[in-house]
Amino acid sequence: MNILFGSAKNEIESALRRYGYRILGKNQRELAITLVDGREAMGDLAAEYTAEKKGKKYVVCAVRGEGEKDPTEPALRRRLIEYDRVFGLHGVLLVDAEKGEVHEVRFKFPRERGIDFYFQFFIALFIIALVIGIIWLMVAVKLF
Repeated sequence: MNILFGSAKNEIESALRRYGYRILGKNQRELAITLVDGREAMGDLAAEYTAEKKGKKYVVCAVRGEGEKDPTEPALRRRLIEYDRVFGLHGVLLVDAEKGEVHEVRFKFPRERGIDFYFQFFIALFIIALVIGIIWLMVAVKLF
C-alpha cells in the first residue's frame, strides 16, 4: 500500500534529484520468501522508489512525521535491513522529506566475509611466502 501523497512525493523526488539521484522506478515490489519450519510463506515488500547515482542502484525508504529518523535506532534499522536484503541493491537511501535530506545507508555484518577479507588473507599469504622465499634464497647462496 502506498502511503505517500502528492506533496510528500514531490518533496521526496525533489530531495533525491537535489542530491544527484535519478529515479528509476516508483512503488517497486520484490518477493520475499519466509521459511517457517521448512514451509514457504510468500510475501512482498514495497518500496516507494528505486534510484540510481553513478551506476549504483538504491532502494528508497522515506521517513516522515514524528518517529524514529535515526537509522541506528533498532526499529528503523530492522526496516532498512529488510529493504537492503530483499531488494539486494547497492544500499538504501533514507529520505527525510521534511528536512529535504538524503542519507545513504549500508550494512556490514561482522560475521559475513566479503571479498575484502579474502583479498587481505591472500595478500598476507603472499607476503609470508615471499619472506620464506627470500630466506631460502639467502640460505641457498650461503648469505645467511
